[in-house]
This record gives sequence, C-alpha cells and structure tokens, in this order.
Amino acid sequence: METIKDAIDERAITEFREALIERGLLPPRYDDYYKLKRFLKARGFNVEKAITMWSDMLKWRSEFGADSILENFVFAEREEVLRHYPHGYHGVDKEGRPVYIERLGKIDLNKLLSVTTIDRFLKYHVQQLERLFIEKFPACSAKVGKHIDTVVTILDVQGVNWMKVRKLASDVVLRINKIDGDNYPEILHKLFIINASSSFRLLWNALKGFIDPRTAEKIQVLGDSYQSTLLEYINKSDLPDFLGGACSCSRDGGCLQSNKGPWKGFKPTNGFLSPEKAPMEEAKSSDQEEENFQDANTRELINLGSNNLENNRLNSEAQSILTNKEEQVHEEMASDSVINQCDGSNTRADNSSMLSFKFLKQLLQCMGSIIFKLLALVLILFRVRDTLFHKAEMKSLTRMAPQESTTTATTEDENSSSRDDEGASFHPCLERLQRLEELIEELDKKPKKIPPEKDIMLSESLNRIKTLENDLQKTRYTLNETSLKQEELAETFEYLRESSLQRSCWLKSCQAYPIKR
Repeated sequence: METIKDAIDERAITEFREALIERGLLPPRYDDYYKLKRFLKARGFNVEKAITMWSDMLKWRSEFGADSILENFVFAEREEVLRHYPHGYHGVDKEGRPVYIERLGKIDLNKLLSVTTIDRFLKYHVQQLERLFIEKFPACSAKVGKHIDTVVTILDVQGVNWMKVRKLASDVVLRINKIDGDNYPEILHKLFIINASSSFRLLWNALKGFIDPRTAEKIQVLGDSYQSTLLEYINKSDLPDFLGGACSCSRDGGCLQSNKGPWKGFKPTNGFLSPEKAPMEEAKSSDQEEENFQDANTRELINLGSNNLENNRLNSEAQSILTNKEEQVHEEMASDSVINQCDGSNTRADNSSMLSFKFLKQLLQCMGSIIFKLLALVLILFRVRDTLFHKAEMKSLTRMAPQESTTTATTEDENSSSRDDEGASFHPCLERLQRLEELIEELDKKPKKIPPEKDIMLSESLNRIKTLENDLQKTRYTLNETSLKQEELAETFEYLRESSLQRSCWLKSCQAYPIKR
C-alpha cells in the first residue's frame, strides 16, 4: 500500500508539473521534483489549490526580490542582532536534519529595534531560508546519503514576558509565519517548545484540538524536564550545553554564533543533486530507482488506477489488460505443449520431469493471472469510490459558486480592513494570556501542603470556633428564657396597673357618696 501511495503521489506531481508548464508557471530554476512535492503536500495534493499557491509564490518572489537576496542584501548588524535575539542553526539530529534554536526569553526588543529595522530583519529571515535550501539541505543530504528538506526547531520560552514581546509578535512573528507558510511550506519536521510554564501548557492543551492534526503532531510542548526528550532526537555532541548537551563552541563565541554543521565548507559535487537546483527528470528518476517495482504488469495496473478518473474507461482498460494476460498464459501453455511434443523422442524419465516442471510453471502463471485480476478489481473499486466522492464534491462546489462570486468583491475589502484590525485584536489576547500566566504562577508558588505550624493554628482556631458556637447556643437559650420572664413580668405589671386603677375609682366613688349615720 505504501508503494501504491508513492506511485499515486508521483502521478499527482507529474500532473501538477504538466499543469504548471501549460500555464507558463514553471521557470527552469524552479523545475524541482521535491519543491513541487512540498507545495502539493501543503495543499493536500489538490492540484488546483497547489497551482494557486505556486502562482502566488512566484509573484511574491518577484516583488520581494528573493531570487537575488543572497547577492544583493548584506545584513551587517547580524552579530548585534544575535546578542539581543539569540538564534541560529547548530548541528543536526540523529537522522541528519538541521537543528534550529531560538531563545525567546533572551530577547531585548528595545535594543533589537535600535540596531535594525523590522523590514531588514524580514529580509534577513528570507536570506537565511534561501541559504537553508542552497547550502544546508544539500550538505545534510550528501552526508547521510538521502534527501533532506526538513528542519528540527527548538524554541526556548524560559522567562518570556508576553506583554513585552507583543510588538515583536504582532509586527514580526505573524509576518514571518505568513512568509514561511505561503512560500516555504512543509519544511518543519519537529518543533520542541521547552521551558514552557504551566499556563502555557494549559493553553496549548486547550488549543491543540483546533489545530490541524498533522501540524499538531509536529509540535511538542515541554516543561523544564526536556533534556531526555531532546536527546532521543539529537546526539549529545550536537546539543548545546545550555540545553543539556555537551557542546559549547567556545572557540566560535558560543553555539548559536558558530553555525556548526556539515554545511561548513561544503561544496556540492556533480554527483549530488541539490533539491532546489536539480532538474525534475533527474530527481524523479532517483525516486523511481528507489521504488524499484519488480513486476512491470503491477506497475501498469497501479498507473491505470491512479490516472483514469472515468469509471467506464477504467473498466475497459483494466479488462483489456487482463484479457492480454490471459492470452499470454494460453500462448505459453500452447508453446509448452508444442515443446512437449517435440521432446517426445526423449526418455520417459525426461518426459515426466519436463512435464512436472512445465505444469509447475503453468500453475504459477495462472496464479499470477488471478493475482492481477484481484489487483485490478481492488483498484477499480477504489477509483469508483473516488469518482463518486469527486462528483459529489463538484456538485457542492457548483452550488456554492454563485454565492462565492457575489462575496468575492466584499472579501477583498474585508481583507484589507482585517489586516488593520489584526494587531488591535491581538493585543487583548496577549494581555489576557499574561494575566492568566501571572495568576497560575502565583498559585504555583504557593505550597501545595499546609505547614505543620499553620495546621496547628487552624485546628486551634477550629476548636475556638466550636467553643464559641456552644457559648452562643447557651446564650441563645438564656435569652429565650429571659424574654419569657420579661413577658410574664410585663403581664403581671399590666394586671397590677389595671387592678390599682379599679381600686382608685372605687375609693373616689365612696368619697362622693358619704355614708349616713
């Protein structure tokens, strides 16, 4: 299945190349098999989308001047930039890929912008990418004896203050990511983010589900215990000492200034095909030699299954191939019978041995014919399925086409306004990220277990609270009894007052009517 997949991918690359030639979009210097494959892979082997991406890349290179940037651009402030923004290539991983390292926590943005400008830094970044394809990838490929066109990246975020680097992120990082993704796709093999705080890892786990799974698999977020993971991919001699390795490059001013790697002093020889300079046919033939199909008929069936998009045509061609194979088997069986008749003068022992050999040969040929039929049937089923899905997708696209044509004009206007609002919408996210990180760091600083002395204090406080609760309960009962007694006294006083009033009235009435004697 892997061989069949590689053959189908190769057919897609050939189709992509022919489409570019028809449209005049393939200059000779870009006619490279691996470069075409990277653009196709970035668009999921969709030829039309890859053509659009390729056309935009050619336009960008012409406007940016990427073809002549190695000769025409001199970045004289490179040493000062490295002091304020430590980064660079250092060594290779265990499979021969270049290793790129950045120490974001060491960035001094104010000093960085005082020695260079954002536009010059972007040109420097593009120049490094061009040098990667022209020098580093060919040197690594020549050393390991296989094609290398991906990079392992280590991003050290220890001490990063997102509020301080938000200008760098909004002005530089977003533009660099767009340049890399649109014009240098599929060059990342693995990204290690080390010394990540707990808040960063929490956010990454939350956002990981919204990222393309193929991209998320390349990214690995690690805390401060990252050395063992890095050493699984990179030899200790190629890993800088500040990352747990054994290399210091003291003679070259440090590992990130040394530019250590097989590309130092490397000059491509005639026997080596640079991935950005090699012609399409030579690179393609090298891949064909690696595939090395032993059965030409199997290759024919695979090519048939990958090329034909029409179901009827596929059935007819597959049936014709199977018919030819059956005719060949019958012809060989007839020739074998003729040979047996011609050898009738031989001894009986020779005839029996020859017949057994020919019978075995015919049996193997029949089995091969059956296998070819099964392969053709499987390929036909796969192509029928793909054709049905393709037709359904085309119907959905035709339904959406009127809506897309009406919204194309408004989309271009919205893109210009969205670029202006991108920076403004990015800042609140950074502020929230910074606040969340500070809160989590404060929680991390607090001890997870209560100290013994504080535990004793808490227990004593709880005992006191319980004692106070009991006292309050007794006080409440006492107050209830007191209130009841007050009510009884009030009723008694009221009764006495009423009785005294009645007595006073009786005495007055007696005085008003004196008794006669």
